Amino acid sequence: MFVIVNFTGGFLGGFRIGIFAICVSRLNIRLRIKLFQSYLRQEIGFFDTHESGKLLSRLNHDTQIMSSTVANNTAQCIGAFVKFVGTFIMMIKLSLHLTIACLIGAPLILIVAKISGNAHRRISEKVQDLSADASEIAEETIQTIRTVRSFGNEDGELKRFADILQQAYKASLIQAALSAGQKWFVELAQLGMSVVMLYYGAELVRDNRVAGPDLLAFVIYQLTLGAILSDISQIYTALMTAAGASQSVFDYLDRKPIQRPNGTLQPNEFRGEIEFNNVALVYPARPDEIALHSITFKIEPGQTCAFVGPSGSGKSSCINLLERFYDPSSGTILIDGREIHDYDHKYLHRKIAMVGQEPILFNRSIKENITYAINDDENNNKDDATVIYAAQEANAHGFVTDLVNGYNTKCGQRGGHLSGGQKQRISIARAIIRKPTILLLDEATSALDPVNERLIQDALFYNKDKQEQRTVLISAHRLSTIERCDKIFVIHKGNLTEQGTHEELMENDNGIYRELVRRQKMDIDS
Repeated sequence: MFVIVNFTGGFLGGFRIGIFAICVSRLNIRLRIKLFQSYLRQEIGFFDTHESGKLLSRLNHDTQIMSSTVANNTAQCIGAFVKFVGTFIMMIKLSLHLTIACLIGAPLILIVAKISGNAHRRISEKVQDLSADASEIAEETIQTIRTVRSFGNEDGELKRFADILQQAYKASLIQAALSAGQKWFVELAQLGMSVVMLYYGAELVRDNRVAGPDLLAFVIYQLTLGAILSDISQIYTALMTAAGASQSVFDYLDRKPIQRPNGTLQPNEFRGEIEFNNVALVYPARPDEIALHSITFKIEPGQTCAFVGPSGSGKSSCINLLERFYDPSSGTILIDGREIHDYDHKYLHRKIAMVGQEPILFNRSIKENITYAINDDENNNKDDATVIYAAQEANAHGFVTDLVNGYNTKCGQRGGHLSGGQKQRISIARAIIRKPTILLLDEATSALDPVNERLIQDALFYNKDKQEQRTVLISAHRLSTIERCDKIFVIHKGNLTEQGTHEELMENDNGIYRELVRRQKMDIDS
Protein backbone atom coordinates (compact mmCIF):
# COMPACT_ATOMS: atom_id res chain seq x y z
CA MET A 1 0.00 0.00 0.00
CA PHE A 2 2.85 2.38 0.85
CA VAL A 3 4.44 1.79 -2.56
CA ILE A 4 1.11 2.26 -4.35
CA VAL A 5 0.30 5.49 -2.54
CA ASN A 6 3.74 7.01 -3.18
CA PHE A 7 3.80 5.88 -6.80
CA THR A 8 0.33 7.36 -7.40
CA GLY A 9 1.31 10.59 -5.64
CA GLY A 10 4.47 10.93 -7.71
CA PHE A 11 2.63 10.18 -10.95
CA LEU A 12 -0.12 12.71 -10.24
CA GLY A 13 2.47 15.28 -9.14
CA GLY A 14 4.34 14.93 -12.40
CA PHE A 15 1.09 15.08 -14.34
CA ARG A 16 0.15 18.29 -12.52
CA ILE A 17 3.51 19.90 -13.29
CA GLY A 18 3.20 19.01 -16.97
CA ILE A 19 -0.35 20.30 -17.23
CA PHE A 20 0.49 23.62 -15.60
CA ALA A 21 3.62 24.02 -17.77
CA ILE A 22 1.33 23.75 -20.80
CA CYS A 23 -1.07 26.23 -19.18
CA VAL A 24 1.77 28.73 -18.66
CA SER A 25 2.72 28.54 -22.34
CA ARG A 26 -0.85 28.83 -23.58
CA LEU A 27 -1.63 31.72 -21.23
CA ASN A 28 1.53 33.58 -22.22
CA ILE A 29 0.83 33.19 -25.94
CA ARG A 30 -2.77 34.27 -25.54
CA LEU A 31 -1.86 37.31 -23.44
CA ARG A 32 0.78 38.45 -25.90
CA ILE A 33 -1.50 38.01 -28.90
CA LYS A 34 -4.34 39.90 -27.20
CA LEU A 35 -2.01 42.72 -26.13
CA PHE A 36 -0.42 43.01 -29.58
CA GLN A 37 -3.90 43.03 -31.11
CA SER A 38 -4.85 45.85 -28.75
CA TYR A 39 -1.75 47.81 -29.82
CA LEU A 40 -2.68 47.44 -33.49
CA ARG A 41 -6.20 48.76 -32.83
CA GLN A 42 -4.98 52.01 -31.30
CA GLU A 43 -4.89 55.30 -33.14
CA ILE A 44 -1.58 56.78 -34.30
CA GLY A 45 -1.79 59.43 -31.58
CA PHE A 46 -1.46 56.63 -29.00
CA PHE A 47 2.00 55.77 -30.36
CA ASP A 48 2.97 59.44 -30.37
CA THR A 49 2.50 59.57 -26.59
CA HIS A 50 3.73 56.08 -25.60
CA GLU A 51 7.37 55.06 -26.00
CA SER A 52 7.87 51.93 -28.11
CA GLY A 53 10.39 50.46 -25.63
CA LYS A 54 7.80 50.53 -22.84
CA LEU A 55 5.16 48.96 -25.07
CA LEU A 56 7.56 46.15 -25.99
CA SER A 57 8.49 45.64 -22.34
CA ARG A 58 4.81 45.15 -21.49
CA LEU A 59 4.41 42.80 -24.42
CA ASN A 60 7.42 40.60 -23.68
CA HIS A 61 8.40 40.92 -20.02
CA ASP A 62 5.22 41.74 -18.10
CA THR A 63 3.09 39.14 -19.86
CA GLN A 64 5.69 36.48 -19.04
CA ILE A 65 5.61 37.41 -15.35
CA MET A 66 1.81 37.35 -15.35
CA SER A 67 1.43 33.98 -17.04
CA SER A 68 4.18 32.13 -15.15
CA THR A 69 3.32 33.56 -11.71
CA VAL A 70 -0.42 33.09 -11.98
CA ALA A 71 -0.25 29.58 -13.43
CA ASN A 72 2.40 28.29 -11.04
CA ASN A 73 0.82 29.80 -7.95
CA THR A 74 -2.60 28.58 -8.98
CA ALA A 75 -1.26 25.03 -8.86
CA GLN A 76 0.26 25.64 -5.42
CA CYS A 77 -2.91 27.36 -4.22
CA ILE A 78 -5.07 24.39 -5.18
CA GLY A 79 -2.74 22.02 -3.36
CA ALA A 80 -2.59 24.26 -0.29
CA PHE A 81 -6.38 24.61 -0.20
CA VAL A 82 -6.92 20.84 -0.36
CA LYS A 83 -4.37 20.27 2.40
CA PHE A 84 -5.91 23.04 4.51
CA VAL A 85 -9.43 21.55 4.27
CA GLY A 86 -8.24 18.02 5.05
CA THR A 87 -6.04 19.09 7.95
CA PHE A 88 -8.74 21.34 9.38
CA ILE A 89 -11.32 18.52 9.31
CA MET A 90 -8.95 16.14 11.11
CA MET A 91 -8.15 18.78 13.75
CA ILE A 92 -11.86 19.34 14.44
CA LYS A 93 -12.39 15.60 14.79
CA LEU A 94 -9.60 15.39 17.36
CA SER A 95 -10.64 18.46 19.39
CA LEU A 96 -12.86 21.39 18.54
CA HIS A 97 -11.56 23.41 21.51
CA LEU A 98 -7.92 22.95 20.48
CA THR A 99 -8.78 23.83 16.89
CA ILE A 100 -10.35 27.13 17.98
CA ALA A 101 -7.36 27.91 20.18
CA CYS A 102 -5.00 27.05 17.34
CA LEU A 103 -6.71 29.37 14.84
CA ILE A 104 -6.69 32.46 17.06
CA GLY A 105 -3.58 33.79 15.27
CA ALA A 106 -4.71 32.82 11.74
CA PRO A 107 -6.67 36.06 11.04
CA LEU A 108 -3.63 38.11 12.10
CA ILE A 109 -1.43 36.19 9.64
CA LEU A 110 -3.92 36.79 6.82
CA ILE A 111 -4.21 40.51 7.65
CA VAL A 112 -0.42 40.91 7.54
CA ALA A 113 -0.35 38.97 4.27
CA LYS A 114 -2.96 41.36 2.87
CA ILE A 115 -1.00 44.46 3.90
CA SER A 116 2.27 43.02 2.65
CA GLY A 117 0.66 41.91 -0.62
CA ASN A 118 -0.65 45.40 -1.34
CA ALA A 119 2.79 46.86 -0.67
CA HIS A 120 4.33 44.25 -2.98
CA ARG A 121 1.85 45.22 -5.68
CA ARG A 122 2.76 48.91 -5.51
CA ILE A 123 6.49 48.18 -5.53
CA SER A 124 6.07 45.69 -8.36
CA GLU A 125 4.32 48.36 -10.46
CA LYS A 126 7.25 50.70 -9.84
CA VAL A 127 9.83 48.02 -10.70
CA GLN A 128 8.00 47.15 -13.94
CA ASP A 129 7.75 50.83 -14.90
CA LEU A 130 11.49 51.26 -14.32
CA SER A 131 12.22 48.10 -16.31
CA ALA A 132 10.12 49.50 -19.16
CA ASP A 133 12.10 52.77 -18.98
CA ALA A 134 15.35 50.79 -19.22
CA SER A 135 14.00 48.90 -22.24
CA GLU A 136 13.09 52.19 -23.89
CA ILE A 137 16.62 53.55 -23.38
CA ALA A 138 18.20 50.35 -24.72
CA GLU A 139 15.96 50.23 -27.79
CA GLU A 140 16.46 53.91 -28.59
CA THR A 141 20.23 53.61 -28.21
CA ILE A 142 20.47 50.55 -30.44
CA GLN A 143 18.26 52.11 -33.13
CA THR A 144 20.32 55.31 -33.11
CA ILE A 145 23.71 53.68 -32.57
CA ARG A 146 25.28 55.60 -35.48
CA THR A 147 24.36 58.91 -33.85
CA VAL A 148 25.55 57.70 -30.45
CA ARG A 149 28.83 56.49 -31.97
CA SER A 150 29.37 59.68 -33.98
CA PHE A 151 29.18 61.76 -30.80
CA GLY A 152 31.15 59.25 -28.73
CA ASN A 153 28.37 59.13 -26.17
CA GLU A 154 28.38 55.38 -25.39
CA ASP A 155 29.28 56.02 -21.76
CA GLY A 156 26.45 58.53 -21.37
CA GLU A 157 23.86 56.08 -22.67
CA LEU A 158 25.30 53.32 -20.48
CA LYS A 159 25.02 55.60 -17.44
CA ARG A 160 21.36 56.39 -18.23
CA PHE A 161 20.63 52.68 -18.55
CA ALA A 162 22.51 51.76 -15.36
CA ASP A 163 20.86 54.56 -13.34
CA ILE A 164 17.38 53.27 -14.20
CA LEU A 165 18.34 49.71 -13.30
CA GLN A 166 19.84 50.94 -10.02
CA GLN A 167 16.53 52.55 -9.12
CA ALA A 168 14.78 49.26 -9.90
CA TYR A 169 17.33 47.46 -7.70
CA LYS A 170 16.62 49.77 -4.76
CA ALA A 171 12.89 49.12 -5.13
CA SER A 172 13.62 45.38 -5.23
CA LEU A 173 15.56 45.71 -1.96
CA ILE A 174 12.47 47.15 -0.30
CA GLN A 175 10.45 44.28 -1.75
CA ALA A 176 12.97 41.76 -0.35
CA ALA A 177 12.82 43.41 3.08
CA LEU A 178 9.03 43.16 3.04
CA SER A 179 9.22 39.47 2.15
CA ALA A 180 11.69 38.81 4.95
CA GLY A 181 9.59 40.75 7.47
CA GLN A 182 6.46 38.89 6.43
CA LYS A 183 8.25 35.54 6.79
CA TRP A 184 9.54 36.45 10.27
CA PHE A 185 6.07 37.53 11.41
CA VAL A 186 4.46 34.33 10.12
CA GLU A 187 7.07 32.21 11.90
CA LEU A 188 6.54 34.11 15.15
CA ALA A 189 2.78 33.81 14.82
CA GLN A 190 3.11 30.08 14.24
CA LEU A 191 5.31 29.81 17.30
CA GLY A 192 2.78 31.74 19.37
CA MET A 193 -0.04 29.53 18.12
CA SER A 194 1.99 26.43 19.02
CA VAL A 195 2.69 27.72 22.53
CA VAL A 196 -0.99 28.55 23.12
CA MET A 197 -2.08 25.20 21.73
CA LEU A 198 0.42 23.20 23.85
CA TYR A 199 -0.47 25.07 27.02
CA TYR A 200 -4.19 24.67 26.47
CA GLY A 201 -3.74 21.07 25.33
CA ALA A 202 -1.83 20.21 28.50
CA GLU A 203 -4.75 21.59 30.52
CA LEU A 204 -7.21 19.47 28.57
CA VAL A 205 -5.08 16.33 29.04
CA ARG A 206 -4.78 17.05 32.74
CA ASP A 207 -8.60 17.33 32.96
CA ASN A 208 -8.96 14.08 30.95
CA ARG A 209 -10.85 15.94 28.23
CA VAL A 210 -8.28 14.98 25.56
CA ALA A 211 -6.20 11.79 25.39
CA GLY A 212 -2.41 12.11 25.24
CA PRO A 213 -2.04 10.35 21.84
CA ASP A 214 -4.73 12.64 20.40
CA LEU A 215 -2.78 15.68 21.58
CA LEU A 216 0.37 14.36 19.87
CA ALA A 217 -1.57 13.80 16.66
CA PHE A 218 -3.07 17.29 16.97
CA VAL A 219 0.41 18.84 17.34
CA ILE A 220 1.46 17.19 14.09
CA TYR A 221 -1.65 18.53 12.31
CA GLN A 222 -1.10 21.96 13.83
CA LEU A 223 2.45 22.11 12.48
CA THR A 224 1.13 21.05 9.09
CA LEU A 225 -1.54 23.77 9.21
CA GLY A 226 1.05 26.39 10.11
CA ALA A 227 3.14 25.43 7.08
CA ILE A 228 0.02 25.63 4.89
CA LEU A 229 -0.85 29.12 6.17
CA SER A 230 2.74 30.19 5.50
CA ASP A 231 2.46 28.87 1.93
CA ILE A 232 -0.85 30.67 1.40
CA SER A 233 0.73 33.90 2.64
CA GLN A 234 3.62 33.54 0.19
CA ILE A 235 1.26 32.65 -2.66
CA TYR A 236 -0.82 35.76 -2.00
CA THR A 237 2.30 37.92 -2.01
CA ALA A 238 3.44 36.40 -5.31
CA LEU A 239 0.02 36.98 -6.86
CA MET A 240 0.07 40.60 -5.73
CA THR A 241 3.50 40.99 -7.34
CA ALA A 242 2.05 39.61 -10.57
CA ALA A 243 -0.91 41.98 -10.17
CA GLY A 244 1.53 44.89 -10.06
CA ALA A 245 3.14 43.70 -13.28
CA SER A 246 -0.25 43.15 -14.89
CA GLN A 247 -1.80 46.55 -14.15
CA SER A 248 -0.36 48.27 -17.22
CA VAL A 249 -1.04 45.21 -19.38
CA PHE A 250 -4.73 45.23 -18.44
CA ASP A 251 -4.86 49.00 -18.95
CA TYR A 252 -3.66 48.52 -22.52
CA LEU A 253 -5.95 45.53 -23.09
CA ASP A 254 -8.98 47.53 -21.94
CA ARG A 255 -8.07 50.74 -23.76
CA LYS A 256 -10.46 51.78 -26.52
CA PRO A 257 -9.17 53.87 -29.45
CA ILE A 258 -10.29 57.47 -29.18
CA GLN A 259 -10.35 57.91 -32.96
CA ARG A 260 -13.73 57.81 -34.66
CA PRO A 261 -14.54 54.22 -35.82
CA ASN A 262 -14.06 53.30 -39.46
CA GLY A 263 -17.08 53.06 -41.71
CA THR A 264 -18.13 50.29 -44.08
CA LEU A 265 -18.36 52.18 -47.39
CA GLN A 266 -16.74 50.30 -50.32
CA PRO A 267 -18.00 51.86 -53.57
CA ASN A 268 -17.31 50.22 -56.91
CA GLU A 269 -16.05 53.51 -58.31
CA PHE A 270 -13.38 55.58 -56.55
CA ARG A 271 -12.45 58.68 -58.56
CA GLY A 272 -10.01 60.41 -56.19
CA GLU A 273 -11.67 63.78 -55.63
CA ILE A 274 -10.39 65.40 -52.42
CA GLU A 275 -11.96 68.26 -50.49
CA PHE A 276 -10.94 69.90 -47.21
CA ASN A 277 -13.62 72.06 -45.55
CA ASN A 278 -12.37 74.30 -42.71
CA VAL A 279 -10.08 71.55 -41.45
CA ALA A 280 -8.11 72.16 -38.25
CA LEU A 281 -5.73 69.78 -36.52
CA VAL A 282 -4.17 69.53 -33.06
CA TYR A 283 -1.80 66.62 -32.47
CA PRO A 284 -2.44 64.57 -29.30
CA ALA A 285 1.24 64.77 -28.35
CA ARG A 286 1.16 68.60 -28.67
CA PRO A 287 -2.26 69.67 -27.45
CA ASP A 288 -1.22 73.31 -26.98
CA GLU A 289 -0.12 73.79 -30.60
CA ILE A 290 -2.47 74.11 -33.57
CA ALA A 291 -0.94 72.38 -36.59
CA LEU A 292 -3.60 73.46 -39.13
CA HIS A 293 -6.03 76.41 -39.07
CA SER A 294 -9.29 76.09 -41.04
CA ILE A 295 -7.77 74.72 -44.25
CA THR A 296 -10.14 74.67 -47.25
CA PHE A 297 -9.32 73.45 -50.78
CA LYS A 298 -10.52 71.06 -53.47
CA ILE A 299 -8.60 68.72 -55.77
CA GLU A 300 -10.26 67.26 -58.87
CA PRO A 301 -9.77 63.60 -59.81
CA GLY A 302 -6.57 62.97 -61.74
CA GLN A 303 -4.92 66.26 -60.80
CA THR A 304 -1.31 66.46 -59.64
CA CYS A 305 -1.06 68.95 -56.79
CA ALA A 306 1.60 70.01 -54.33
CA PHE A 307 1.90 71.38 -50.81
CA VAL A 308 4.79 73.79 -50.32
CA GLY A 309 5.93 75.94 -47.47
CA PRO A 310 8.65 76.30 -44.84
CA SER A 311 9.54 73.40 -42.55
CA GLY A 312 6.86 72.80 -39.91
CA SER A 313 4.24 74.77 -41.81
CA GLY A 314 1.72 71.89 -41.93
CA LYS A 315 2.37 70.16 -45.27
CA SER A 316 2.85 66.70 -43.78
CA SER A 317 -0.17 67.25 -41.54
CA CYS A 318 -2.41 67.38 -44.62
CA ILE A 319 -0.89 64.09 -45.82
CA ASN A 320 -1.41 62.52 -42.38
CA LEU A 321 -5.08 63.48 -42.39
CA LEU A 322 -5.64 61.90 -45.80
CA GLU A 323 -4.07 58.68 -44.51
CA ARG A 324 -6.43 58.90 -41.49
CA PHE A 325 -3.49 58.74 -39.12
CA TYR A 326 -5.42 61.45 -37.27
CA ASP A 327 -8.94 62.84 -37.39
CA PRO A 328 -9.34 66.59 -37.83
CA SER A 329 -10.05 68.55 -34.67
CA SER A 330 -12.73 70.39 -36.61
CA GLY A 331 -13.98 70.54 -40.17
CA THR A 332 -14.53 67.71 -42.65
CA ILE A 333 -12.46 65.84 -45.22
CA LEU A 334 -14.40 64.53 -48.20
CA ILE A 335 -13.28 61.98 -50.78
CA ASP A 336 -15.63 61.68 -53.74
CA GLY A 337 -18.16 63.66 -51.73
CA ARG A 338 -18.20 61.31 -48.72
CA GLU A 339 -16.52 61.91 -45.36
CA ILE A 340 -13.27 60.02 -45.11
CA HIS A 341 -14.26 58.13 -41.95
CA ASP A 342 -17.27 56.63 -43.80
CA TYR A 343 -14.95 54.40 -45.84
CA ASP A 344 -13.89 50.92 -44.81
CA HIS A 345 -10.34 50.97 -43.41
CA LYS A 346 -8.82 48.36 -45.73
CA TYR A 347 -10.72 49.63 -48.76
CA LEU A 348 -9.51 53.19 -48.19
CA HIS A 349 -5.88 52.12 -47.95
CA ARG A 350 -6.16 50.01 -51.08
CA LYS A 351 -7.12 53.19 -52.91
CA ILE A 352 -4.66 55.54 -51.16
CA ALA A 353 -0.92 54.87 -51.00
CA MET A 354 1.74 56.99 -49.34
CA VAL A 355 5.52 57.30 -49.45
CA GLY A 356 6.81 59.14 -46.38
CA GLN A 357 9.75 61.47 -45.99
CA GLU A 358 11.51 58.79 -43.91
CA PRO A 359 10.83 55.60 -45.89
CA ILE A 360 10.82 52.53 -43.67
CA LEU A 361 11.65 49.11 -45.09
CA PHE A 362 11.30 45.82 -43.27
CA ASN A 363 14.14 43.39 -42.62
CA ARG A 364 13.03 41.25 -45.55
CA SER A 365 13.97 40.86 -49.18
CA ILE A 366 13.41 43.67 -51.68
CA LYS A 367 10.68 41.62 -53.33
CA GLU A 368 8.93 41.04 -50.01
CA ASN A 369 9.12 44.75 -49.22
CA ILE A 370 7.54 45.69 -52.55
CA THR A 371 4.79 43.04 -52.30
CA TYR A 372 4.08 44.06 -48.68
CA ALA A 373 1.52 46.45 -50.16
CA ILE A 374 -0.47 43.50 -51.52
CA ASN A 375 -2.48 41.70 -48.86
CA ASP A 376 -3.05 37.97 -49.11
CA ASP A 377 -6.81 38.47 -49.14
CA GLU A 378 -6.62 40.64 -52.25
CA ASN A 379 -6.71 39.41 -55.82
CA ASN A 380 -3.62 41.34 -56.87
CA ASN A 381 -0.79 39.46 -58.49
CA LYS A 382 2.50 38.97 -56.64
CA ASP A 383 4.43 37.43 -59.52
CA ASP A 384 7.87 38.61 -60.59
CA ALA A 385 6.56 40.49 -63.62
CA THR A 386 4.32 42.67 -61.44
CA VAL A 387 7.15 43.38 -59.00
CA ILE A 388 9.57 44.25 -61.81
CA TYR A 389 7.02 46.57 -63.45
CA ALA A 390 6.52 48.47 -60.19
CA ALA A 391 10.30 48.71 -59.70
CA GLN A 392 10.74 50.02 -63.23
CA GLU A 393 8.08 52.68 -62.63
CA ALA A 394 10.04 53.76 -59.54
CA ASN A 395 13.33 53.62 -61.45
CA ALA A 396 14.59 50.96 -59.03
CA HIS A 397 14.93 47.95 -61.34
CA GLY A 398 18.39 48.98 -62.53
CA PHE A 399 20.11 49.13 -59.15
CA VAL A 400 18.25 46.06 -57.87
CA THR A 401 19.49 43.86 -60.72
CA ASP A 402 23.04 45.08 -60.05
CA LEU A 403 22.88 43.59 -56.55
CA VAL A 404 24.30 40.07 -56.11
CA ASN A 405 20.99 38.60 -54.95
CA GLY A 406 18.79 40.91 -56.96
CA TYR A 407 15.22 41.07 -55.66
CA ASN A 408 16.10 38.53 -52.94
CA THR A 409 18.55 40.96 -51.32
CA LYS A 410 17.80 41.60 -47.65
CA CYS A 411 17.10 45.25 -46.89
CA GLY A 412 18.27 45.10 -43.25
CA GLN A 413 16.51 46.57 -40.24
CA ARG A 414 14.57 49.68 -41.33
CA GLY A 415 16.28 49.33 -44.72
CA GLY A 416 19.75 49.93 -43.27
CA HIS A 417 21.53 47.94 -46.02
CA LEU A 418 20.39 50.38 -48.71
CA SER A 419 21.16 54.03 -49.37
CA GLY A 420 18.60 56.76 -48.78
CA GLY A 421 17.79 57.08 -52.49
CA GLN A 422 17.48 53.31 -52.91
CA LYS A 423 15.10 53.09 -49.95
CA GLN A 424 12.95 55.84 -51.41
CA ARG A 425 12.70 54.10 -54.78
CA ILE A 426 11.76 50.77 -53.17
CA SER A 427 9.14 52.60 -51.09
CA ILE A 428 7.72 54.22 -54.22
CA ALA A 429 7.56 50.82 -55.94
CA ARG A 430 5.76 49.42 -52.88
CA ALA A 431 3.20 52.21 -53.12
CA ILE A 432 2.46 52.02 -56.84
CA ILE A 433 2.22 48.21 -57.01
CA ARG A 434 -1.23 48.64 -55.42
CA LYS A 435 -2.25 50.82 -58.38
CA PRO A 436 -3.69 53.46 -56.02
CA THR A 437 -6.21 56.05 -57.13
CA ILE A 438 -4.63 58.61 -54.78
CA LEU A 439 -0.85 58.72 -54.37
CA LEU A 440 0.66 60.76 -51.51
CA LEU A 441 4.34 61.67 -51.72
CA ASP A 442 5.73 63.35 -48.59
CA GLU A 443 9.26 64.45 -49.56
CA ALA A 444 9.40 61.06 -51.26
CA THR A 445 12.22 61.99 -53.68
CA SER A 446 14.31 64.21 -51.41
CA ALA A 447 17.24 61.74 -51.36
CA LEU A 448 17.34 61.30 -55.16
CA ASP A 449 19.52 63.08 -57.63
CA PRO A 450 17.73 65.36 -60.13
CA VAL A 451 17.98 62.87 -63.01
CA ASN A 452 16.36 59.98 -61.13
CA GLU A 453 13.82 62.33 -59.61
CA ARG A 454 12.78 63.57 -63.07
CA LEU A 455 12.47 60.02 -64.42
CA ILE A 456 10.23 58.97 -61.52
CA GLN A 457 8.06 62.06 -61.86
CA ASP A 458 7.54 61.45 -65.56
CA ALA A 459 6.65 57.81 -64.93
CA LEU A 460 4.32 58.42 -62.01
CA PHE A 461 2.32 61.54 -62.62
CA TYR A 462 3.42 63.88 -65.36
CA ASN A 463 3.15 61.55 -68.35
CA LYS A 464 -0.60 61.12 -68.01
CA ASP A 465 -1.10 59.69 -71.50
CA LYS A 466 0.65 56.47 -70.47
CA GLN A 467 -1.00 55.88 -67.12
CA GLU A 468 -4.40 55.35 -65.57
CA GLN A 469 -6.08 58.29 -63.87
CA ARG A 470 -4.42 58.98 -60.53
CA THR A 471 -4.70 61.89 -58.11
CA VAL A 472 -1.23 62.79 -56.83
CA LEU A 473 -0.35 65.00 -53.88
CA ILE A 474 3.25 66.01 -53.38
CA SER A 475 4.79 67.62 -50.32
CA ALA A 476 8.18 69.04 -51.24
CA HIS A 477 10.84 71.57 -50.32
CA ARG A 478 12.64 71.32 -53.67
CA LEU A 479 10.35 73.58 -55.68
CA SER A 480 11.76 72.52 -59.03
CA THR A 481 9.95 69.21 -58.52
CA ILE A 482 6.49 70.74 -58.46
CA GLU A 483 6.56 73.47 -61.11
CA ARG A 484 4.52 71.34 -63.51
CA CYS A 485 1.75 70.58 -61.00
CA ASP A 486 -1.86 71.39 -61.87
CA LYS A 487 -2.25 73.28 -58.61
CA ILE A 488 0.09 74.35 -55.81
CA PHE A 489 -1.05 75.02 -52.24
CA VAL A 490 1.17 77.27 -50.14
CA ILE A 491 0.90 76.55 -46.41
CA HIS A 492 2.49 78.86 -43.85
CA LYS A 493 2.19 78.43 -40.07
CA GLY A 494 -0.76 76.09 -40.49
CA ASN A 495 -2.68 78.43 -42.80
CA LEU A 496 -3.40 78.04 -46.51
CA THR A 497 -2.12 81.38 -47.77
CA GLU A 498 -1.95 80.90 -51.55
CA GLN A 499 -3.06 78.45 -54.23
CA GLY A 500 -2.76 78.28 -58.00
CA THR A 501 -0.42 77.13 -60.74
CA HIS A 502 3.30 77.93 -60.72
CA GLU A 503 2.80 80.73 -63.20
CA GLU A 504 -0.11 82.23 -61.26
CA LEU A 505 1.76 82.19 -57.96
CA MET A 506 4.87 83.74 -59.50
CA GLU A 507 2.78 86.74 -60.59
CA ASN A 508 2.21 87.66 -56.93
CA ASP A 509 5.16 89.92 -56.13
CA ASN A 510 4.59 89.75 -52.39
CA GLY A 511 3.66 86.08 -52.27
CA ILE A 512 5.35 83.49 -50.07
CA TYR A 513 5.74 81.07 -52.99
CA ARG A 514 7.60 83.58 -55.11
CA GLU A 515 9.90 84.36 -52.19
CA LEU A 516 10.62 80.64 -51.65
CA VAL A 517 11.47 80.23 -55.34
CA ARG A 518 13.73 83.30 -55.25
CA ARG A 519 15.63 81.99 -52.21
CA GLN A 520 16.15 78.56 -53.74
CA LYS A 521 17.46 80.11 -56.96
CA MET A 522 19.87 82.24 -54.93
CA ASP A 523 21.12 79.09 -53.15
CA ILE A 524 21.62 77.33 -56.49
CA ASP A 525 23.43 80.31 -58.02
CA SER A 526 25.69 80.69 -55.00
